[in-house]
Amino acid sequence: MELKLELLEYQETAIKSIVNVFDGNDKNTFDNACIDGIRSNICTLSNEQLAENIKTILLENGIDEKIAELKDERELTIEMETGTGKTLVYIKSIYEMFKHYGFTKFIILVPSVAIRQGVLNTLSIFEEQLEEIYGFTPKAFEYSSKRLNKVTNFVEEQHPQIMVMTLASFNSEDKILNQAKREDLFANIPFIEAIGRTNPIIIMDEPQEGMDTSNSIKQIAKLNPLFKIRYSATHKVAKNKTYRLTPYDSYKQGLVKKIEVLTVTEKNDEATLKLELSETKNGKNPIQAKIKAWHQLSSGKIEFKDSKWLKDGDNLGKVTNNPSYLKYTISRINKSLRTGKWSVSFHNGVEIFEKQASGNVQSIWALQLEWLILRHFTKKQKLKEKGIKCLSLIFIDKVANYVSDDPIIKNLFIEKYKEIYPEFHDNVAPTTEHIEMIQGSYFAKTTKNEFTDNETSMRKNSEVFDAILKDKKGLLSFGDSISNKIEFIFSHSALGVGWDNPNIFNIATLSNSFSEIKKRQEIGRGLRICVDTNGQRIYDQLSVSDDERINQLTVIPNETYETFVTQYQEEIREVYGTSGAGAGMTHTHRGEKQNEVEFKRSESDTINKAFKRFWNALAKKTNYTVAFDEATLIERSQKALNTIEIADYVAEVSSRTIGAITEEGIEDEFGGKENYKLKAHFSALDLVEEISENTGLSYNTTIEIIGETNHENFAKNPPQFIHQASSLIKNIELEEMIRGLNYHLTDETFPFEFNDFVKQVDGNQYRDTPNRGFYNRMLTDSDIERKFALGADLDDEVVCFMKLPAYYKIPTPIGNYNPDFGIVMKRKRLRDGKESEFYFVIETKGTNDINDKKALKESEIYKIECAVKHFATLGVEVQYKAPVKDYQYFKTEATKDINALIEEA
Repeated sequence: MELKLELLEYQETAIKSIVNVFDGNDKNTFDNACIDGIRSNICTLSNEQLAENIKTILLENGIDEKIAELKDERELTIEMETGTGKTLVYIKSIYEMFKHYGFTKFIILVPSVAIRQGVLNTLSIFEEQLEEIYGFTPKAFEYSSKRLNKVTNFVEEQHPQIMVMTLASFNSEDKILNQAKREDLFANIPFIEAIGRTNPIIIMDEPQEGMDTSNSIKQIAKLNPLFKIRYSATHKVAKNKTYRLTPYDSYKQGLVKKIEVLTVTEKNDEATLKLELSETKNGKNPIQAKIKAWHQLSSGKIEFKDSKWLKDGDNLGKVTNNPSYLKYTISRINKSLRTGKWSVSFHNGVEIFEKQASGNVQSIWALQLEWLILRHFTKKQKLKEKGIKCLSLIFIDKVANYVSDDPIIKNLFIEKYKEIYPEFHDNVAPTTEHIEMIQGSYFAKTTKNEFTDNETSMRKNSEVFDAILKDKKGLLSFGDSISNKIEFIFSHSALGVGWDNPNIFNIATLSNSFSEIKKRQEIGRGLRICVDTNGQRIYDQLSVSDDERINQLTVIPNETYETFVTQYQEEIREVYGTSGAGAGMTHTHRGEKQNEVEFKRSESDTINKAFKRFWNALAKKTNYTVAFDEATLIERSQKALNTIEIADYVAEVSSRTIGAITEEGIEDEFGGKENYKLKAHFSALDLVEEISENTGLSYNTTIEIIGETNHENFAKNPPQFIHQASSLIKNIELEEMIRGLNYHLTDETFPFEFNDFVKQVDGNQYRDTPNRGFYNRMLTDSDIERKFALGADLDDEVVCFMKLPAYYKIPTPIGNYNPDFGIVMKRKRLRDGKESEFYFVIETKGTNDINDKKALKESEIYKIECAVKHFATLGVEVQYKAPVKDYQYFKTEATKDINALIEEA
């Protein structure tokens, strides 16, 4: 089995968002980036130039500067929802940075062994495929204090190097990298200082996991990074955020699995002695606590709610008026010095802790496991037919409940598995050996005979470690190996961040406390799009029904849906400022579905007939040819390059004398400034090669263009000249492409596939269109679309309209294009009173101006210009309007066209 490397547009955008930060940088070579036997990364751009590049990228990616959190620091942030391939994105970014700029030293910094192993797996899995694309393979290795020769090679080698290391390997002074007195030092300096002289680019994978503490910042600074680049879905610290893929975007584009939250919670459990420590306070008075318990109200109703403030000696039975608690008298309210957690002890020996409930958790666990196994078998049957292996992940509260003399959770799992297995296997019972083989647990036995999921201990249990962490292909395949047999994976917390698997289809959280794992992290273990046994990702159509969907993740928490979603939305709000950026979820409570929205075709014969006539005109497919006029391209490029003005390549020396340091700040005196002209070293061949690579032009065409340009500007600062020249030429290429673009009709048409359908959507994702909509409701992606749909639905001159289906795609040289709306309008002719229909296709944007570069990306402008030619090829029946900000603007423009067409008739 080989996992296939895909070319995904959003990943390529994320990669460019890093690579283009260094646009204009001098390419590192042996001559300019090797000092005293150490090959370093050299950045020749000033902070001002880097800042300008970052702002250009933000404009292209549509990210507001406030959201980007711009900082005058050499750090970048890439925010990608879990499961969308951030590891592969930063690995490919490394390849691109060497290809474009000759950077050779990269450190991938990870917070845990689990994540490190995932990175090493990805490097290994895609090594050959990346070699085919780029023609080279970096030397990638795992840092080990026992193999310091690899660190020496990292420092000296000219070939690109990737060192993968955990924060723990150097985050204290006694670590080997920090030691100054050793016999095997590099050039008599600590290894960390030698690494620092290479100015590595540091990739920070999940930096929120401890990389921003004061000690970590100090230790990472010793590595003297050229740049730090942060990758995560849940950043706590963000600086210069150049790319952003939110959970909502990921869901909308079908880049991750859809989520079903199947809740298992206690109902009608008034008879259970459930208690929760909800709040404590420690002031001048004795320590007090509020305890949530069942209260007997005067009305006779039983209600689970907070008590009043309680202290030592208070009896819970009297406070709650509930005789069930009469044996619960508080003996002590205490905060543990070791754990920092509060607890309440009672005279009967019961002790409760903050964030922990003492209800009938075993019954809940049994139900969670029952529904997990049911979902697993139901999905397994459907998925196996498509060559997809189904995996389930179970988080447990403590290791002893799975591995001990009396493993409660393991026993419950075996009991439920034995009950459910025959239902799906012709009433045949599973063997003991089979039940043992299908379980994989990330736990190990320590030297003290205790069980743990500590990563160091886990390494000693290499068989399980390799199966779960290293053998991703085995977990995804059917066969006879240990990895092949595993279907259910049990973990405590070590797999809670960083680890994932594309074929995790079910996740259950078995705990007697409120989950310590963040909801986005918990969900993230199974969000990745699944793969089949050939390593091919299997996608669903965006319009697929829940019953037919393959990529559906079922999450089974032991809390209410409202609690789960509230916590998830709060995490989203912390990051994005609004809970609306989060993923839509399906709620199932013990198998019962809710929140379904039905989209029904209009029953109006007028609307249906009008739309069919419109579709007949619209459905013709086209293809295109592009003819370049090379002479015009060369002439325009020569003229453009001669407009470039490059400032002298200089060094600035300035003096400031500190006069005093006061509470208000530093007082200094300017002593003067001198500039010194410097000589740039760059060959004509380098110039041709760089521009040719950046623009895709042949060497001969490139030579002809630069042969007639002002070489004095090039000599002043070659990298800046190449940066500006490449940008100008690429714009000219695109303009010439549009000029030479011709569409022609094919024999094919888009099918008329419009039936009633049901989707799981939130209220802000659709607009009711009862009057003139082809469907009674319309899916919308933005507030602009919702307002446009409302305007069309209320316009008496509109016969019918709809959001064009996702499969209506117009081919363009820079990717397929899907317009927004199709509208049929009517108007009577004054001359004879006859009524005519007029057809329009609309692209809604945040502007009405095609030249508004702030509101439109370059790619959007060029796709619109291509679409103009496509619709012109269809004939005068279909009028194309783009960009359109609001319905009133469209109506004004449409009226002009209708009047002109009536006059012609």
